[in-house]
Amino acid sequence: MTLRFEYHSHTTYFLKRIQSIADATATPIAYSIVFPNIFVDFNENVDEFTKALDQYLYNSIFFKNIQIYEESPSSQGSIAHIPSSIALCPNCIKEMLDPSSRRFYYPFTSCNSCGYQSSLLIHYPFERPNTLLNFFKPCNECQEELKTNPFRKNYPLITCIECNIPIKLTDKKGLKVLFANEKEEFKQIFDIAANALKDGKRVRIKTFRGYKRFYLEKDNKSYLLINRLNEEFLVLPMEKRALFSIERPQMYLTTSSGEIVEAVGVWDGFTTLFMASLDADYCYFDEKEDADLFIDFDLPITFYGAPKYFINKHFSFFRPNSESLFPKYCNSSKTALIGSFLLHNGIIDKVEHFKEVETDSITVFQEEPIEHSSIRVQNLARAVFESVLKEHGITEPTVGVYFSDTVKFFYKKQTIKEIFDFGEIKFEAKRKVVEQFQKRFPERYEAFEKENDFILKAARVIGFDGDFDSFNKLSLSFGGKGGVSIDCRVEESSFDYSSFYASIMSFVLADADSKLIAYSIFESLGDFLSNQAVSIYRETKASHIVLCGAYIANSAFFSRFTRNAPMTKVNIEYPIDNESALLGV
Repeated sequence: MTLRFEYHSHTTYFLKRIQSIADATATPIAYSIVFPNIFVDFNENVDEFTKALDQYLYNSIFFKNIQIYEESPSSQGSIAHIPSSIALCPNCIKEMLDPSSRRFYYPFTSCNSCGYQSSLLIHYPFERPNTLLNFFKPCNECQEELKTNPFRKNYPLITCIECNIPIKLTDKKGLKVLFANEKEEFKQIFDIAANALKDGKRVRIKTFRGYKRFYLEKDNKSYLLINRLNEEFLVLPMEKRALFSIERPQMYLTTSSGEIVEAVGVWDGFTTLFMASLDADYCYFDEKEDADLFIDFDLPITFYGAPKYFINKHFSFFRPNSESLFPKYCNSSKTALIGSFLLHNGIIDKVEHFKEVETDSITVFQEEPIEHSSIRVQNLARAVFESVLKEHGITEPTVGVYFSDTVKFFYKKQTIKEIFDFGEIKFEAKRKVVEQFQKRFPERYEAFEKENDFILKAARVIGFDGDFDSFNKLSLSFGGKGGVSIDCRVEESSFDYSSFYASIMSFVLADADSKLIAYSIFESLGDFLSNQAVSIYRETKASHIVLCGAYIANSAFFSRFTRNAPMTKVNIEYPIDNESALLGV
């Protein structure tokens, strides 16, 4: 019998999960990978194995469907140990909440196919001597489990309370409240922290996604940590599936009152146990330092930020800086660097996890603090555009639109050509509406002049001083059915910035609602860029339109663009900007 799993990611944890389930049912399997499909052949224990798959195979954003297949390709796959950056599987969570377990309330619980394994890696290859757990000898029970537990067979990071990593609870003065080194003490720490929250205090916890401060009363810059959904949230089935997938992405949700919140499900042992002790549907968190209590541990782990997921009708993708999507394999022999991520020897991961990097040349996309005899600089927008082509296997003529702090249009037939960009921001101040705006809103105008990002310049006009994500959220909070028309046009072969900003100023002078204007900016740009793309698409007789760049993750913009250009393709498993350049190099 052959099962085909459609799985759109070059990570290995899902495949390792299938292998563990096969081991648990003593089912010999052979598998082959023809991306994005995993073919699994087996002839024994058919009922037992398929029932176990139904019971133990967790939900992943990248897992689309499973089908019975007549026969699989002949190529044989192999599981290589590459660590994961995901939430805990149901087995491990159940174990942590079982008072009779050796891992009761032990936040470092994980198995071969779950958990933030990459955070504990020192360098490749992924073996215990190369991890932070090298300094902790497994107890006798763990050593036996390495042989007998199919979900932890030869697991490099096996640990339990008997051979534990201690955690500590301190107050705001740095004085130790409790040190957990025994079974009962781990639960006591989380119970004390949860009770402090109920008393109106704030608790800062070192999690695998970084230090987070938790509390019960919302403020304007809070994120939402969801333990379980209730009637306060209007969540579509696709959103719910993503929210509680093993990847636990951070995503925008709508409350029953119409408010837009950025939410995430419990993502590791610390957040899972903290919410179990709190016994609440949700709480709030941010990244500020001031708190009443602190839960910490001494291991210098590597933090991986949350994957940031965007859903719009039948489209979905990841926003930039979705660090927990990595590490992953990349079919490339090149070496390239962007920020904290490196592509080397076919793996993309944080730079510090590569012990030695020997390469003839290295590609960068921005100024990087490195020294090498052969540094190749590649255009970021071009590489991101190329990444979408590679993800979809597109070889036909294609039009590309990159929308971030700059806008570029590409066309690829045999080679990629940049055919248009918005150009340098040029603004004509000698207009009546501009003079009126400057006189009425001098502080806004000063902020507008200082800002260099063309979208954030528009935000300054309406009096908004936050970053793009905050401005994006402001536009999402508009509850109307449509916006007003912002002037978007091309003048003398470049974007007419003067008309664009003057148009926004005119609506501000007319006392239009800031949420309406923010929404309209994105909606109008969606219409304008899609119309330009479709025009080039028809003129060149292209087969596809590709859309990429950080700023496409706005519902008003994306809805308008894809309505006018339904043939649009976006990234699948890679973020829509930055890190995806490593695939497109």
